[in-house]
Amino acid sequence: MEITVVSVPWCGDSRDVTKESGNGRGRRPESVSKVEWRVKSRHDSHVLKVAQYGTDFVPRSFPAQKSFVGAGVIPARHHRPREAGGDKPRPYGSSCYDWNPPRSFDTASPCRPDESEEFQATIGPAGTPAPTEEIRGGTCCDTDARSRHLTEQGARVPPFRRSHERTRFTSLAAVIFLLASFLTPLHAKLVLDVENPNLAKMPIAVPDFVAVGPGAINGRDLAGILRNDLYMTGLFHIVETPATGTSPSVAEPDFQAWATTGAQAVVSASFRVEGDQLILEAKLYDTALQRMDLGKRFAGHVNDHRLIVHKFGDRIMEQLTGVLGCFSTRIAFAGATAPREVYAMDFDGHRLQRLTNNGSLNLSPEWSPDGRNILFTSYVHGKPDLWRLDLETMQWAVVSSRPGVNASARYSPDGNIVALSSNHKGIPKIFLLSPQGNIIKMLTEGRGNDISPTWSPDRSTIAYVSDGAGNPQIYLVSVDGGRPRRLTHETNYNTDPDWSPRGAHIAFTARIEGRFQICTIRTDGSDFRVLTDKGSNQAPAWSPDGRMIAFGSTRDGAPRIYVMDAEGRVQAPVSPIPGKSAAWCRARR
Repeated sequence: MEITVVSVPWCGDSRDVTKESGNGRGRRPESVSKVEWRVKSRHDSHVLKVAQYGTDFVPRSFPAQKSFVGAGVIPARHHRPREAGGDKPRPYGSSCYDWNPPRSFDTASPCRPDESEEFQATIGPAGTPAPTEEIRGGTCCDTDARSRHLTEQGARVPPFRRSHERTRFTSLAAVIFLLASFLTPLHAKLVLDVENPNLAKMPIAVPDFVAVGPGAINGRDLAGILRNDLYMTGLFHIVETPATGTSPSVAEPDFQAWATTGAQAVVSASFRVEGDQLILEAKLYDTALQRMDLGKRFAGHVNDHRLIVHKFGDRIMEQLTGVLGCFSTRIAFAGATAPREVYAMDFDGHRLQRLTNNGSLNLSPEWSPDGRNILFTSYVHGKPDLWRLDLETMQWAVVSSRPGVNASARYSPDGNIVALSSNHKGIPKIFLLSPQGNIIKMLTEGRGNDISPTWSPDRSTIAYVSDGAGNPQIYLVSVDGGRPRRLTHETNYNTDPDWSPRGAHIAFTARIEGRFQICTIRTDGSDFRVLTDKGSNQAPAWSPDGRMIAFGSTRDGAPRIYVMDAEGRVQAPVSPIPGKSAAWCRARR
């Protein structure tokens, strides 16, 4: 555990003193030094405030102000403070530290049409200058105290000239230890530890977006898009907006009113329509610390309003988990009824687009890493050949038309190699091809039928299905060749592997009690989990952030594409038409 001691002097600045001490500007406060203790454990960063009165220490709980905790660590200055907005030194008796928080929103920042351009809120740890961390001895604004500096865990400690001051410092250190060991921190950083298996859902409120001026777009519909995005991750509990006290507004949220709902985070967003352009300004607030953690501005065509909201959702996920979300990505799939064409849609099923129109059987779509091309197997020439579709020109060209089957093609993470199952030399084996279709090598050998390759994120290993032991099982083999290693043992029929972009897990289809279910397993063979239990479920595909899985299911009758979180807690149908063989695009729009 690391403890950083930071002095926060309360002096004659009305922003600070009026709210906390009750003193007005220019009045010298009482001889009080308030100190902020920031206690950092292995997982969280907590803040506990203590007021020091002489040698007595009294834990106090009061709302954190933006100019203190909300802006990160506040430094104490040795140089003489200056008047706000100018270079004229201020008398020491009026203020010992003057901090002007930067402007939170720059509404004049330019945005590129049809592309998300953001402005980052600068109030908060990300936008706060690196502070000088100090403990200051004596009373606030004591100009007679000399300074010498000791370095201890990044904090600069001034001298204590008299023995009783040394005793006070010793007591101070003891209190720090006791507080860090026994007291519960008042505020924790707003973050989701997605690696925690016992993680509880975060309560978050998403009120209706506020329209600034007339327009055809509805603020309730925009907020509904974001609510659904967050809900689908399985990480959030969407807090209902109370009838009073928390109505949508462009002003700062009423934190006390929202706190009564249990919401730990609140989204506030406003938008306006200018011609065919939609401008969205959206913020994420921490209700406990009463601060804005994230502020973004987006501009784009009004027809792309769903994409704009998805992009803000991506940023929320990045803010809370450290990994950019995948709400702005797309899913391709093969139609499950005639005509069996290839389609693409947003991850939530909207904006359906038919990509092929050849009237034939089309199977197993696969996105290129940059999202510009799709590989798929088509019987357009009467046999299963591998084709590539250029999504910009909508032109398609054959990649492999070798005799027999050319199926289950998968791009390597860098897009330089294609793994393919082909039987042009006998029984199906895994081949490595160039993107143009030239064979690089035959990767697998033996007597089994080898199909359904999938790449590890570091491109070093391929998982695939083989029935060499009798029933289909999943094996791992190095891209450089060598002896394969069997991964699955739990059931006697396992297929459709897909390697998580995060690297630790592989999702696959297993036959359990006569039905197919989606399962996951670690790449060392441990932590086998069954995620589905309704209907027949097949062909999982990870989202690019590794937090959701798309798959085909017949639980409601006709086969549909479903999306669930990586733990299987939230499962919902998304495809507006029957479909199977989902493929999740890694590239964001």
